[in-house]
Amino acid sequence: MRLRALGHSWCILFGAVWCALAGTPAALEASTRVPKSHGTQLRQDPPPVQRFVLVIRDARTGEPLPGVEVQATSGGPWRSDSTGTVTGSVTGAVIGAAGGAPPSPAGAGAAARVTLSLRRLGYAPWRGSVIADGRTERLALIPVAATLAKVDVRSRAFGSGGIMQASSVVTAQQLAERMAASVAATIDAEPGVTSRSNGPMATQPVIRGLGGDRVLVLEDGLRTGDIATTAPDHAVTIEPATARRIEVIRGPAGLIYGSNTLGGVVNVVRDDVPRVRPEQTQWQASTFGESVNRGLGAAARVTTATGPVVWQADGSTRTAGNTRTPRGITLPFTDVDGFDGGAGVAFVKPRGHAGVAVRDYRTFYGVPSSFNGVTLPGAHDGGVYVDVRRSVLRGDAEWRSTGGLVEAIAVSANAVRFEQAEFEQGGFVGTEFGQLAASGDAVMRLQRGRHRGAVGVFSQWRDLRAAGSFTGTRPAVQRTVAAFAVDEVDFGRVTLLAGLRVDQSRTQPLDSTETLLLRDIRTRAFRATTGALGVRTTLGAGWSASVQVARAFRPPSIEELYSAGPHLASYAYEVGVPTLDAERGLGVDGTVRWQGARGRVELAAYAMRIDDFITFAPQIDSLTGAPLRDPRLRRYVVYRPVQQDAELHGFEAQVVIVPRAGWTLDVAADLPRGSQVRGAPLPAMPAASLRADLRRSIGGWTAGVIVDTRFSQTRVPIAPSDGQLSCSVQVRDGEASVLPAEFCPTPGVVLVGAVLSVPVPRAWRTGWQTALTLTADNLFDTAWRDPLWRAKQVAPQPGRNVRIAIQVTP
Repeated sequence: MRLRALGHSWCILFGAVWCALAGTPAALEASTRVPKSHGTQLRQDPPPVQRFVLVIRDARTGEPLPGVEVQATSGGPWRSDSTGTVTGSVTGAVIGAAGGAPPSPAGAGAAARVTLSLRRLGYAPWRGSVIADGRTERLALIPVAATLAKVDVRSRAFGSGGIMQASSVVTAQQLAERMAASVAATIDAEPGVTSRSNGPMATQPVIRGLGGDRVLVLEDGLRTGDIATTAPDHAVTIEPATARRIEVIRGPAGLIYGSNTLGGVVNVVRDDVPRVRPEQTQWQASTFGESVNRGLGAAARVTTATGPVVWQADGSTRTAGNTRTPRGITLPFTDVDGFDGGAGVAFVKPRGHAGVAVRDYRTFYGVPSSFNGVTLPGAHDGGVYVDVRRSVLRGDAEWRSTGGLVEAIAVSANAVRFEQAEFEQGGFVGTEFGQLAASGDAVMRLQRGRHRGAVGVFSQWRDLRAAGSFTGTRPAVQRTVAAFAVDEVDFGRVTLLAGLRVDQSRTQPLDSTETLLLRDIRTRAFRATTGALGVRTTLGAGWSASVQVARAFRPPSIEELYSAGPHLASYAYEVGVPTLDAERGLGVDGTVRWQGARGRVELAAYAMRIDDFITFAPQIDSLTGAPLRDPRLRRYVVYRPVQQDAELHGFEAQVVIVPRAGWTLDVAADLPRGSQVRGAPLPAMPAASLRADLRRSIGGWTAGVIVDTRFSQTRVPIAPSDGQLSCSVQVRDGEASVLPAEFCPTPGVVLVGAVLSVPVPRAWRTGWQTALTLTADNLFDTAWRDPLWRAKQVAPQPGRNVRIAIQVTP
């Protein structure tokens, strides 16, 4: 009776799936009953022991699934390892022979079946039988509506689970749904994250109101070596279609990656250098299309092993036409063509790996210059096309010890060749960039008693060159070296974190020619010590909390120091200030988390004080009160770095709950605010947002509706009072005349989307695992504006978009 009552309680708590796993008391009695004859127990042979091996993967991506719980009727549980492999054994008393025959006697060698149940948060439960004769069975779990399990962000200092700050992971399932052309657009739905758009490709991530090089965008933990952070029209040269996942860390304490992480870190994980040896060849292929720009794309990845040598290769291609807006009018110069390919090889053993990889990225994209026959303010009359190529050679190695103080030693480095040409009307090159870059780090992870931490060094070198007609960017060489140390002390329910970093940076201009607006050109050197202190505590019942204080430092960029000319693709005439000081910020983060069987919660609040905060702001003529125009044509607004102390604070929340079986509700909110210390709002700040995602899963099918509310942004700097310009667009000689976007508010909007994910049965034709995902954005074709785009008053953002993606794995 006690067993029966206990089983009934578990049924109420976990539902019918758990009951199927646990079995019933009657079944338990039957499995242990001993036959008797005339009151005398018969002698029994020992029951046969049968062994089974499972390899478990994600049905949509083909990725190995670690942490899957495997339960037999009276055996287990077992959990899959990092390669998705489970090895278990059961006795003949709890299995039935293949084909339903009676159990085989010991030593008979007949194949037998064992009934198993598989469970992992974020995936539909699986129940069935496998042949238990030592052979390997391959199973795939289907992702459900939302992943409730918290996926740990990995750091080079702590491995997995060492992040105290607010963080999130865009999983392979979410990547399949979004399939955006840029990394920024792919992570735009994460709490605290927005994107600054200058066309579909020229988008950059903004975290907590901070963008540019205040947000580090990494590829497998290293700098990309491109020039994406230097201007709004430059693309992040990473193709998200072949990424395994994208990790986002919000806040200024990423000491391992850099001292200038005032906003946060975005790490695109590819594993170009393989780290794990697969049991068999793994591959994945996908294709996708979207309606808003008639875009098409395809991607594929394969990993295989020959003994301890692991090979990996991937590639993708995409093409798209001009983007359609809610007015039914296309936005010219928004078409895209691109290719990305990479390959890597590594020697992988249980105690580490060493390998190399190469990657080549190429894209050709347009930057909008007009809309509905009206030239955007400050844009080039005939539009601009940007041709980009990035080639990377990378090396990566890690050695793991079996004990002692040193847990592991990891070394990574890359060398990057970057080229970018900007073509103006007539096909001539208006501006051409070339950059050679190299970066690397060496990290020693340490562990003893309650202490777990790391010491390491980092180095980066950039040689930027620029040429062309009236280019505004000056060539320069920048060198950075750093040393860091972090320590995490575990006291059980309380964990303390301390980190220290020392950076030295030197920027040397290669062109010292002075202009009317640019004077006193010279080499600049900066040195700073930064650090972080944090505490994390377990509160019980699934709750935990952490608080972290961090000091950050950012030297001025090459463009902020030495720019001197038009940058028409970003609608500005940019002039640097060679005497700028470095930014120094102090940030406080508080995070509360809850993880339970019915969902998870993450609440975060933050406040930052940044001294000498640099803003590339439109200049106002002191005599006329009008925006200052370029000295040659008197057409383009002059943007120049301005330094003032600033304060940023805000709140972020994400709540994922399962109100009932098969239903998932994901709600995320973000409220950022930024002001100068004297009270004036900072320009180009994102607005508050609220996103709700409700989904229903039945038998592997998932359907959902997404409501994305973007509130109005009315906190803008006070507009100049010359009386000639306003935020209302006036058309003069085919060109829009309007105040710079930084002075104009942005209305709010509610965007509605939907998603449908359908697994295609194995039995169809090939027997491969196939998943179809259908996504719709802006279903009602609502007109909306991006508060961070300098042309927002003239041109709206994309209209209704229907996207289809098909992924195939063996």
